[in-house]
Amino acid sequence: MTDSLWDGEPQPLRDWLAGREVDVDGLKSLPNWNAESPDGEPAEEPEDGPEDGPEGEPEGEPGGEGAARRPPDDPRSTLRRPGDRWRKAYERTSAALGKLGDEPYGVPLLLSYLLHEVAEAWESSYHFGLLWDVLDAVRDCFPDHPTALAPRARRPGLPADWRPTLPAGWAPGLPADRTAAGAVLHLMDSLDAMIRAENAMVSGLPQVQAPAAEAAARHAGRAAELADGLPAEYGWLRGYVLRVAGRNDVYCTAAARAVRAAEAFLGTGAGLDGAIRELAEAEGDPRIDLRYRSEVRAHRFSLTALRESARREWLRLDQGSVVFLYPFALRGIRPGQVADRVAREAGGWTLAGTGAVRVEENLELDDVWDGADSLGRGYEGACVHLPDVLVQGLDGTAVPEGVEPTRLSAEIRISRLGNHYIRFEAECEDLSPAGLHALMFRAAPEHGAGRVVFEEEPEASSEQWPRLSDLAVQLALDTAARLSPDDGSAEVRSAARPGMFHVVVTVERASATAGPWAPPSTVRRELTGAGEVMSTAGAQVLANPVPNALGAVAEWSRYAVDGPYSSLSSAVADITGNPALCTCNTTVLVRLGTADFVVQGDKAVAEFAASVEGLFAGWFDELADHYRRVERLREEVVGAGDGRSPGSADVLQELSRRMDEEKILLDEFTVQVRSTLSLIRSPSLLSSPVIARFLALLLRSSGYPERVEELMNRIQEVAHEQLDVVVDKITAQRRAQEDRDEARQERRRRARMDTMLAVVAAIGVSGLGQIAQSGYGVEGLWSLLIIAVVVAVSALFGWGFRRTGGEA
Repeated sequence: MTDSLWDGEPQPLRDWLAGREVDVDGLKSLPNWNAESPDGEPAEEPEDGPEDGPEGEPEGEPGGEGAARRPPDDPRSTLRRPGDRWRKAYERTSAALGKLGDEPYGVPLLLSYLLHEVAEAWESSYHFGLLWDVLDAVRDCFPDHPTALAPRARRPGLPADWRPTLPAGWAPGLPADRTAAGAVLHLMDSLDAMIRAENAMVSGLPQVQAPAAEAAARHAGRAAELADGLPAEYGWLRGYVLRVAGRNDVYCTAAARAVRAAEAFLGTGAGLDGAIRELAEAEGDPRIDLRYRSEVRAHRFSLTALRESARREWLRLDQGSVVFLYPFALRGIRPGQVADRVAREAGGWTLAGTGAVRVEENLELDDVWDGADSLGRGYEGACVHLPDVLVQGLDGTAVPEGVEPTRLSAEIRISRLGNHYIRFEAECEDLSPAGLHALMFRAAPEHGAGRVVFEEEPEASSEQWPRLSDLAVQLALDTAARLSPDDGSAEVRSAARPGMFHVVVTVERASATAGPWAPPSTVRRELTGAGEVMSTAGAQVLANPVPNALGAVAEWSRYAVDGPYSSLSSAVADITGNPALCTCNTTVLVRLGTADFVVQGDKAVAEFAASVEGLFAGWFDELADHYRRVERLREEVVGAGDGRSPGSADVLQELSRRMDEEKILLDEFTVQVRSTLSLIRSPSLLSSPVIARFLALLLRSSGYPERVEELMNRIQEVAHEQLDVVVDKITAQRRAQEDRDEARQERRRRARMDTMLAVVAAIGVSGLGQIAQSGYGVEGLWSLLIIAVVVAVSALFGWGFRRTGGEA
């Protein structure tokens, strides 16, 4: 079973555990963010704030080394961060341990399975908090393990009536199982430290990454020591632990060496030959598998790229700024109403646990936005200024310390056109390519987990978020909540997503240095043109988008630059020839020697172009709602059948009325969308034809025409392929129903006429009887017989006509 597990096939071990009534599916789902519904078990918010504060974490990394901690726990249950996964992991692991406590090999095999599942989940997820929850919970089931904590020390917010499943002092029944379990738990410590090392890498913290990787190697060594002490009958388990420990040792030692070598090169110009040679040796080590060998190779390639650029001039950003934009839309309320209410009310709102510093009733825009639209429309709005935001590491240190800005200004910009956005800005001075890349990556939801907080008075309570993108989404959600009526009659919804971001970089002063390690006092060559900037080492950071993943140290050193711009970017020049480099999620304004007021104007145009994505998000969400409503109507039409059932005519009439309302809503939505799109594309939005052309080029570079085409196609799809089909079906059913109703009415008319004819015929027979009486002197009994014959004939005629009329 362990051989298969090493080869990446856990099924034999799963079958073995399932045969002992272990819930293997429940255990497998624990480290996976998309395996269970976020509504399964929401986290409990403690009275004194989020559960995972500093008081609930161990001091330092597992084993007492370092100072890394866990990211703040978000009590709000979401798809990517399901509620209180630690508690589920603890309870399910405890239940499985209770079934395997006396089973030979049972406990170490269970731990090996859990170790495998967490490691596999790590391969495809940057949401490390979930993985740490599971690792913490499993180790907490073993109170004697060095990194374990008591449940209430780990989770102070547990319900008062919650009790651990396992009895106090629980341990596996066999001594050898206890030793083997300890070895696998140290492998979990090693995996924990490896995840923290990667978290540090995607946070731009090499000074944390290297110690974490070294700690992972030490824990692997401790696991190997314990495994060596297992008896002969545990040889197959000892072999598995030694293989995992050996792999972790080789990989983590190599990764730490790569990080320290890159840090020394970028900081002092130290040579890289020795580190590259050691990484090549690690690649050839038989203890490392193909997956980890590829990661060592990626580190080696990055060091090689750095070495090749050592003799080149390096870029230094002497002055500039980085703006992080998170566009969003608000649905259920008109943009103009949003701007008016924000201007009036936002000063008293609580947004993401803080209040506004000030609220401006108008956006700070220059005169070029005073357009000439015939309907008086334009880019206007309101702005909510929030306290500055601090970005910190897991232990509260700056990210990264002394390399890039950690204080960001924060605003919520509301537009009367509907292209709202959350805005964070960092002012930059003397920034290296490594620092700039780490700063730009901060916008991504894949950035490492840390502590993002508002800077407030010491006594003010402040919530915390793992990433900047999480805070941005929360601000958008809270804005929508504040705009919603208290009675819930018309909810305002926010269309905001962590991955919907844009980074605007402004380069105002730049220089070339003899290397990235040149201190500020070193003589630098001032760069005066974009061509000079892009010819320096490190400029590839400006020409490429913010990636969705980082796989190696200094990975930016290998980004492509295509004569001189990356193939993933396009250049848009302003009137002076200074370019704006545009990618799918970045805009870089190279504005060397440009007056500040001009730079600010260009930034406003670039931000406007980037914020339009929020409009599309809201529109697509609105169309999705239309689609769902039409689908429900279609299902109800099918459920109504062919209209033969009692009351179906009324049902079809109601469905027809609702469909007419849906068509009107869609028509109004389409008109609104077309009106806004035409204004954005119109030169009348801006008073300057030059800036209007600049905006048009930025929009085209950002994929705006393709988004418009996609939106129009989606509208047509909903309007014709969905609405028309349902309308045609309702029309056909109503026409059939009307035909059936008309036929029934015709049958009733004919039945009444036939009855009248029968009565007339009966009257005629009665007349014949009278003639017989008067002409032949019929009296007495014969008169009664004549009357009886008349009545019988009348009844017979009436019954016959009625029957034939009903069958017609």
